Amino acid sequence: MSTNPGEVSTPNDLQNGQMKSVDVGDKQKVLLSKVQDTIYATSAKCTHYGAPLEKGVLTSDGRLTCPWHGACFNIKTGDIEDAPAMDCLKTFNVRVVGDQILINVSAEELKKSRSPPIRGLPVRRPDAAVIIGNGSGGQAAAEALREHGFDGRIIVYGKEPYLPIDRTKLSKSLDVSIDKAALRPAEFYKERGIELITSKEVKSVNIDGKKVELTDGTVQEYQYLVLASGSQPRTLDIEGNHLKNVHYLRSLIDATALHSAIKSFEKPNVVIVGTGFIGMEVASVLAKDNKANVTIVARGEVPLKSVLGDEVGKFIRRWHEDHGVKFKANVSPKKFTPSDADPTKVASVLLSTGEILPADVVLVAIGATPATNYLPSVLLNDDSSVTVTPNLSIPYHPELYAVGDIARFPTPMNPKTTRIEHWNVARNTGRLVARNIALSSRSEPLQTFNKTPYFWTAQYGKSLRYVSTAPFETVFVQGDLQSQKGEDTTFVAWYAKGDNIVGCASLNKDPTVSHVSELLRLGRCPTLSEIKAGKDVLKVELGPANRL
Repeated sequence: MSTNPGEVSTPNDLQNGQMKSVDVGDKQKVLLSKVQDTIYATSAKCTHYGAPLEKGVLTSDGRLTCPWHGACFNIKTGDIEDAPAMDCLKTFNVRVVGDQILINVSAEELKKSRSPPIRGLPVRRPDAAVIIGNGSGGQAAAEALREHGFDGRIIVYGKEPYLPIDRTKLSKSLDVSIDKAALRPAEFYKERGIELITSKEVKSVNIDGKKVELTDGTVQEYQYLVLASGSQPRTLDIEGNHLKNVHYLRSLIDATALHSAIKSFEKPNVVIVGTGFIGMEVASVLAKDNKANVTIVARGEVPLKSVLGDEVGKFIRRWHEDHGVKFKANVSPKKFTPSDADPTKVASVLLSTGEILPADVVLVAIGATPATNYLPSVLLNDDSSVTVTPNLSIPYHPELYAVGDIARFPTPMNPKTTRIEHWNVARNTGRLVARNIALSSRSEPLQTFNKTPYFWTAQYGKSLRYVSTAPFETVFVQGDLQSQKGEDTTFVAWYAKGDNIVGCASLNKDPTVSHVSELLRLGRCPTLSEIKAGKDVLKVELGPANRL
């Protein structure tokens, strides 16, 4: 027992690879982790959404993965390894005396956040790193540039009139304000010398002259340029698409308008066109509390089939139908019909079958396309994406980088280039680009992207988690997808190419996906045959990488 009032004691019963939380003061905890015969103490909750990290996944070299959304930390330093966490873990001094672990910590200290360090101030060089786009990837790049010691100007152009936001919140709770959604307060950027310029749209990029021109005529030179403009909603070109209460969902302004439209009715008829993540999440928000009569219009039978497979997709459809959501499958909208009472507003949707659906509000959620119309065509693929090298720079243009939704890149797990539209990937690519720009400015070798893409979707208060490294051929599901309520269903779905596992999805089975994410990264994931034979992946050790 410690006699020091600033120390907390607990039995020294940890083995290598084990973690436990220790109470400190009123409802505060510290996480103890033992790695390579050394005990480390950190804050116990993930800095993203507060998940208990003792239920996470710890590798043999001290990399800790959150069980909820895949955020990773170095338990030796507390530093962020992978998004979506914004802040580092706090670390505390530990000593072992006899059979006790003594932690030097206070409850007050635990309540404080720990932002990533600032290493690039004051600005010492005129070189500018210009970032086009203030979404997930752009914001992450700006913040990480200072973290990694870049000491030039950092200029971020965003066409939205507000601070960078957590866009994932928009489809999970329609009543979102800038105060709730902003990733950081304005003071955070000022402290780091980040010139965050809102309501400014880029018109063109002169890659030979290293200049960016804005739509207002402003021209800005750059030494490094990060293309982080994200994607824009795919529009539906049919009669009536201009009517009021026909909505898309991409920005905070979009979310506010959609929420206002829905609230203007006691219980509106809402038609959602599309069965992607955004449409399905909005449907769950509206149907969960019986806020609206929801009908989903889909070109196919099974939602999210291309991402999660047929069985899981059918389960998701049943889950929604159990909550009263109606599906109109194998059809498409042909016309949005105006109201007789107010011809400026939508009143119904005419389907390709001739059926007419009453519609007070329509949400079109049929995917997105890269927002790259400001770039020279020589940089663009047929789908308007931008191909980058493993270090995320554009071939033959080492000062140019692309991140997030617009970037098409290879990974060690999938050498074919792929484009991934997800918050986590955007942040991780932004963080790597920032590191590489800082390294380049010091003439040091660049790093390559080696993160495992980690996704999640919120449905009726539950999170379905998914990790994927490559397209799959077959799906093997462990669990009953038929007999229980959607919220109570427990399953793990395995995605395979041949006998190799390339992905995993789960519901109510944490930390399976986080564990598999690390196994895939390390090249230690069991084969499909081994899993079918009963191998428990949670018992596969997270040791050194097997990948050559």
